Amino acid sequence: MRILILTPRLPWPPEDGGRLAMARLAESLAAAGAEVAILSLNPRKHRGVATGPLPIEAIDIDTSRRLAPVLRALSGRMPYVAARFVSADFRDAVQSTVRRFAPDIVQIESPFLLPYVNSVRSMSGARVVLRSLNAEFRIWEGLATRERARLRRLALGHVAATLRRFERTWMAKVDAIVPISESDAADFRALGVTRPMHVVPCGVKLQPATTEASTPATVGFIGSLDFLPNQDAVRWIVEEIWPRISSDLPSARLAIAGSSAPPWVERLTRECGADFAGRVADPAAFLRSKAVVIAPLLAGSGMRIKVLEAMALGKPVVSTTIGAAGIDVENGADIVVADDADAFARAVVRLLHHPEAAAKIGAAARAKVASRYDSDALGRGLFRFYQSLQASSA
Repeated sequence: MRILILTPRLPWPPEDGGRLAMARLAESLAAAGAEVAILSLNPRKHRGVATGPLPIEAIDIDTSRRLAPVLRALSGRMPYVAARFVSADFRDAVQSTVRRFAPDIVQIESPFLLPYVNSVRSMSGARVVLRSLNAEFRIWEGLATRERARLRRLALGHVAATLRRFERTWMAKVDAIVPISESDAADFRALGVTRPMHVVPCGVKLQPATTEASTPATVGFIGSLDFLPNQDAVRWIVEEIWPRISSDLPSARLAIAGSSAPPWVERLTRECGADFAGRVADPAAFLRSKAVVIAPLLAGSGMRIKVLEAMALGKPVVSTTIGAAGIDVENGADIVVADDADAFARAVVRLLHHPEAAAKIGAAARAKVASRYDSDALGRGLFRFYQSLQASSA
């Protein structure tokens, strides 16, 4: 089976949750026996070199340009956030790659790349599948709910509504959908999507257990800091959660890490007395060094890959319900869930005060990941689903 994967940015190096999800699934499909090739957009904001363990080609694009996407949005053809990913060069590369590689399956890794379905159809009878890491409209709905400024709240609500229509329209044009969580699958069905679905959560390649000790009384947050829900989480941490923690436990230290942070994120972090690590070369080492990992997400969809990564490392995680969404967890057993600032801060302080209880939750988290989220096992399941898609088209 030949699988061509279209990605909105380079999967390697897998520095953030989205890249981790794309890279791991591609590698697991190859391990299952598929011949995999990747064609990626290479946005200026995330510009990198097209290298990795699988054949990959990249097409440069500047998603920060405004005029053409605005005109497309005003014409009603697609939302602005999706119009930024339109590229004649990428369209031509899709067509030439499909012609040369002759894929059986074309896996599209972002709803913003769905308009390239037409380019695939024009050259091939391959089955086209959307691998959905998020229900995008849900992210913007959550941001609109959290926004205090009326005009900005209305604007975010408009984006959510246009994305809902966009996703519903384009999902009807693919052959199948691979959501990252059951809740996202339910959202898509509620939109009226009737295409076959196969849920594949993000997988983890479990590393050997380490005896490396974390630094006492340390708390860490890591995530892509150009992602609006993560920015919203940082603001909540520094304005609401951390003042409560530091009041109860003055010796506690907070570190915030992540790539592509706007200047205000670093400024707010430092103003509250926390350490701003920015882009870290080894995210796993950052997580290992922390006594508690936090994921206070208040908007979003899909799965938080960094929560899964922290669990795989045996770290105790305190999360909101949205931060833990899509992961099979039990509050108080393998994670701690709290949805308001007081409860969240109390949970973190409790784990910092009781390292034995924190270690027990971390061990249970690692065991859960080992039993449910092995990347290669998930890849084999998706490979079998693709085989069934091929058989149904024969």
